[in-house]
Amino acid sequence: MAGQLRESARPPGDARLVVETMYQVAADPEAWEQLVQVLDDDGQEPTPELVRNLALSEDIARLTQRRDEGPNAARRPDLGWVLLSPGRKALAWNGAAAEILGGMGELAQGQAIVFDDPANDEALAQACARTQRQAGQVIVKLDRDDEEGPAFAYLTRGSALAGLAGADLPDSLDADAGLALVFPAASVTSSLWASIRDSFGLTPAEVRLARKLRDGRTLQDAAAELAVSVNTVRNQLRAIFDKMGLKRQSDLIRALTELSSLAGLIDGQERARAQEMELLQAPPLKFVSLSDGRRLAYREYGDPLGKPLLAFHEGLGSSLLPPGSERIGRELGLRIVCAERPGFGQSDPREDYSFEGVAADMVELCDQIGLDRVRIGGVLSGAPSAIQTAIALGDRAVKVQLYSGRPPRAPEFTPGNPLVMFRRGIEENSWVLESFFAILRMRLSTAMLERIVRRSSVHSPGDLDYLDSHPETSTFLTAYIGEALARSSRGPVDEIRAFRRARNMDIGALRAPLVVWHGEQDHFAPLAPLLAFLGDRASEVNVMPGVGHMMMLKHWRGLLADAAA
Repeated sequence: MAGQLRESARPPGDARLVVETMYQVAADPEAWEQLVQVLDDDGQEPTPELVRNLALSEDIARLTQRRDEGPNAARRPDLGWVLLSPGRKALAWNGAAAEILGGMGELAQGQAIVFDDPANDEALAQACARTQRQAGQVIVKLDRDDEEGPAFAYLTRGSALAGLAGADLPDSLDADAGLALVFPAASVTSSLWASIRDSFGLTPAEVRLARKLRDGRTLQDAAAELAVSVNTVRNQLRAIFDKMGLKRQSDLIRALTELSSLAGLIDGQERARAQEMELLQAPPLKFVSLSDGRRLAYREYGDPLGKPLLAFHEGLGSSLLPPGSERIGRELGLRIVCAERPGFGQSDPREDYSFEGVAADMVELCDQIGLDRVRIGGVLSGAPSAIQTAIALGDRAVKVQLYSGRPPRAPEFTPGNPLVMFRRGIEENSWVLESFFAILRMRLSTAMLERIVRRSSVHSPGDLDYLDSHPETSTFLTAYIGEALARSSRGPVDEIRAFRRARNMDIGALRAPLVVWHGEQDHFAPLAPLLAFLGDRASEVNVMPGVGHMMMLKHWRGLLADAAA
């Protein structure tokens, strides 16, 4: 490590204070801002003894780690919940509830839930009135289409919500004053029926009938709702009995009920991860073996025969793209490939991490999976790798887009923004990087991340508005960062060091047109240093009003549409 550090005249006492502060951060990650005050702008070189002491901070983090923290923690609860005001306005919700209600109507911050079926409005209103009159909870039946059947939910006092697993409410909300609408997770139910189908060889029609019977329908009712004859459902029921080894309809219903109660308990950790990926609409990871034997992980979204777009995640990100990317990619005719750079997520690290090395890996990926005439998009710290890859691809790169791009230049000082000051500090003091990211990896949680994002958005009112209206953002960002740190923190550490080494990076060989997209209120990755780095290479600069660092999430569809043009 010492070979990578430049000499400094700073006394060792400064470095000792950094070590002591890291101990505080290990015990309480939200004390990270204290590091801003003690990291030296010009860099420091600690003694070997202090480096050894710094490693003890990781032991402190490990001892104080909670079960809901870290990249392997279940980040999506088995329950979907919506916190309602006494007037039935939606105050907050999690991703599971958004997934369930998204198929029945519209869920908007500060507004009453608008259902496609007016009968559901009346059902919820009656349940709210009953809940406010009596103790306990009321079961609400909400109708959906015939294929999915109705959704059932409990309506209870908001005070019960804090005790439910994963109910991570914003601190500013008074749950006691409202009502909580609580659903079983849709993906648990989907997983149950998929397991029954796969285990016993049931046809889709037989699964539909089994669902009806489990929900209490008679054979006559099921036949009417499925628009088939009673004789047809009797034949299907006999087939279900034969395949599942049952003799009576009551046995079937009991078996389905028992399986339902167990569905969320089997293979808890793996199931939670699968549910999270389903919520994020994430396709499975794929891998290529590079010429030196390392593996590179990537995901593909959209149209497999569409125009190729090679996406570069940010400096603490992964191949998870915003929910909806699969559908948007298909609609726009894009084949979106997002690879995890070396050391990130499930990709093996490079011993010689550099932007040129990343570009070589990406060119090899393009060659192996058949990407030609490639569009390139780089988010934040993915910008230098995106540009270098475009240079390496030469005429195969047809367009480069930078979304809130960060250049490999000395970070511009933005007083008052703690994340800008923090990044500047750790980039200048690379000796703290490994321990800090190891602590972050162990202590990451949705609640902590949401508070950090909100704290860093104080000068971007558009970002705060976006977070208020899209409370599921924290769930996505936690999964996005958690996947980046799934195996280690090696990639983010290597990349920050690469930024410091590459401050004289030359982009004169870039041939493809380059388009800049930036948020007007982005104080974390300011536009001015990026434009200074790009010089005359930017063919188009688009500044999006009323938004800052959340620009990419807010305008994701528009950015992809521009890539497809």
